[in-house]
Amino acid sequence: MPTNMMEWGFVLVFFLLPGTLGAWVAYTKGRNPLLWFLLNGLFAPTVMITFFQRPLRTVEGHYRQCPKCGEFSKWRETSCRFCGTGLS
Repeated sequence: MPTNMMEWGFVLVFFLLPGTLGAWVAYTKGRNPLLWFLLNGLFAPTVMITFFQRPLRTVEGHYRQCPKCGEFSKWRETSCRFCGTGLS
């Protein structure tokens, strides 16, 4: 394999892949995907931080906020897992 291809492979695996994964997770949680792409691309362990963060707001198709307790539940859940209130 030419060294140029190996260099691009290194960049792809160690910078672009974690950056893209982190940006997608941040987007689904209502956060800035560009900022998290840069953070996760430069510091790959921050992908775990991005993954375990709570959503900032209701994101249609991903998370919604309970009207009673204010906690976030996944979009497909029909009732709040914390207080049992029905989500519509």
